[in-house]
Amino acid sequence: MKIKLFLVALVLFLTPSESFNQPYVARVGAKVISDSEFLERYEFTPGFRRHIKQMDDTNKLEFLFTLIAEKLFALEAKNLRLDTTEVIQFSRKAFERMFVRDKLFQEEIRNKISVSEKELIEATLKNNSKLYVNFLFSQDKNEIEQLYNYLTQGIPFDSILVESPEYEEQKEPIEVLFGQMEESIEDSLYKMKVGQFTKPMLTPDGWYIFKLVNKSQNFFLTDEDKENAKKTVVRIVENRKLIKRQKEFYAEYFRNKKVDVDPKLFEMLAQKISSIFEYKRKNFTYQENQPTYLDAYDVLKIENEIDAEKLSAPFVKFDKEPVTFKEFIRTLAFDGYNSKEYKINFIRASLDFQTKRFIEHELFYREGLKRGYNKLPEVQNEVERWLDNYLFQMLQNQIVDSIQVSDEELREYYEMMNQQKEFPTVVNIIEVLTDDLSIVDTVLNELKKGTDIRLLAARYSIRDFTKGRNGEFGKFPVTSYGEIGRIAASMQVGEIYGPLKVPEGYSIFKLIEKDTAYVEKPKTFEQVKEQYKQDLAFQKAKMKLTDYTYNLAMKYNIDLNISELDKIQVTRLPSFGIRNLGFGGKITAVPILAPNVEWAYRWIQRQNKKLIP
Repeated sequence: MKIKLFLVALVLFLTPSESFNQPYVARVGAKVISDSEFLERYEFTPGFRRHIKQMDDTNKLEFLFTLIAEKLFALEAKNLRLDTTEVIQFSRKAFERMFVRDKLFQEEIRNKISVSEKELIEATLKNNSKLYVNFLFSQDKNEIEQLYNYLTQGIPFDSILVESPEYEEQKEPIEVLFGQMEESIEDSLYKMKVGQFTKPMLTPDGWYIFKLVNKSQNFFLTDEDKENAKKTVVRIVENRKLIKRQKEFYAEYFRNKKVDVDPKLFEMLAQKISSIFEYKRKNFTYQENQPTYLDAYDVLKIENEIDAEKLSAPFVKFDKEPVTFKEFIRTLAFDGYNSKEYKINFIRASLDFQTKRFIEHELFYREGLKRGYNKLPEVQNEVERWLDNYLFQMLQNQIVDSIQVSDEELREYYEMMNQQKEFPTVVNIIEVLTDDLSIVDTVLNELKKGTDIRLLAARYSIRDFTKGRNGEFGKFPVTSYGEIGRIAASMQVGEIYGPLKVPEGYSIFKLIEKDTAYVEKPKTFEQVKEQYKQDLAFQKAKMKLTDYTYNLAMKYNIDLNISELDKIQVTRLPSFGIRNLGFGGKITAVPILAPNVEWAYRWIQRQNKKLIP
């Protein structure tokens, strides 16, 4: 809210210049925050009070300052040459791999599909219908063909189904919606008439014979329903075409390609991961089906246990530029390798799958490099955006890790925080408040008859904040509400008091809850030492980060384009996006940032001082 108060003065200081004609919201040193980057990151970053229209200007400005803080840290990290560190160089290549591969997918898969009007019409007709089917199933081809022979000889489908193991799940026919089944099976079902059955059909699960039991129509009554149905149809048709095109591309691209992996290094890695995951599963709490992840500490442990010669040895043996064992291990962790099992056979299987996927992704990346996709501005911008975020995190973590809490500071904090606390009696009442004496008389008479005071409060009480709650206050300390609280302190639960003259009129109330006053004695230093140490470290880190960001803001020139920021239209729906990368893998739609605006209050005030001659 403070930023809102400073906004007018800030705009006065930042009078538009010629450079404001460019579509950017801020420049931070040599870095530019474009309109498109701001909007995309704003929309996909969770935020507070986004649903309040009146807060749009404040929300946008606060997020801009958060984004500026990230850029400031990235600039300083580069100044400190953190971008030359091994971990950042590895991260840069990992991001480049992702976005070059994604660009190849766009060019070879997504951009090579098209949906005709005829296909959309046919798909829409299917989407307008619901099918109801029964099925016979077997994993044995001979058995399913024998069942089909029985059907063609005139034996009723239902008679065979009753004797089948899958009958229990089909007492009511299975509902089939457009897009749920494999396309060829779905085509057959939609062409059938009610009562007909298919020939045996092979699926990844086994063999099926389907019978169409019934059909019904989907009715989309509102314009919104119709629009959503249209989007569903387009999405399903496009996804099917993407899958088909991807299979074709895989078939032609991987023809005659063979890449070997060092089997001894593979087994060594599998054994080490199995051992680490077993330790984690046995020494830490995991929920059922919760996977164990290979994290940075695990990678360091593995690397420390393997000699340098093996780490630098070729692991994935491409003809040119083989991937070293060390690079593969780090990529494995970067991609989020995990397993729900730790036994060696499971780890071997999952590691084998991950290795094959790595080889595929690396081949796609190298194909993208041949085409120069790594030099495209959109790819370079993506890499730089994510690398800025990593540099920001790295420098921020260094600052946080440098925080020290001395024993003296901890003892002083304990003395300040751990005082004896006294908590007053807390009560809850049902009240009838009225400024009409005749109603007071009526209420008292009704209470004598045994009428529930809640009903009387709902009918007669004029206190605004208890309306809708049948006169109930909610718990409050007896030090509140003047005479009402003082009197309630001396009452017993169930007692009624009134009328009591209050500024608003006359109050009649019943005590329904009462928590007696108590004193909380201070805990010993040893009991709270670790928690207080964490609390104090957090407070010191927050102050240090705020000071550090402010100093960076004074070091690097910040040029705000408030008029351009005002033009950006934002939604008020909280959102969080996941980006599916081409050929597999996913990341958050944008690098996620926590709010970081405290530094900006001081910076804005500093700019305002410059207005004074």
